[in-house]
Amino acid sequence: MIQTVKPVEEMSQFLKLLSDSTRLEVLRRLAVREHCVCDFVELFDISQPAVSRHLKLLRQAHLILERRERQWIYFRLNPNHSQYNLLMTILTTTPLPDLQLNQC
Repeated sequence: MIQTVKPVEEMSQFLKLLSDSTRLEVLRRLAVREHCVCDFVELFDISQPAVSRHLKLLRQAHLILERRERQWIYFRLNPNHSQYNLLMTILTTTPLPDLQLNQC
């Protein structure tokens, strides 16, 4: 029986996270600056629980970090993630729509 190589599994999980267009756009936005959940609710016109689910998946994969300020939680990319350089390459070379965003 062939054993699955752990780095291959890790890369597969990483790429699955990026395969969702909403999460990819979230990551692209976080590459520019940190954002709160309300930014993404407005940006994507989806519910807060849906946005929170996407952010939870990215947080569980350690792709993003969070910072609490009063009642707000702000998210940013994790520059210490093992695939950070690959992520930045993907984000800077992938043409994505330029969506408008107002501040909270």
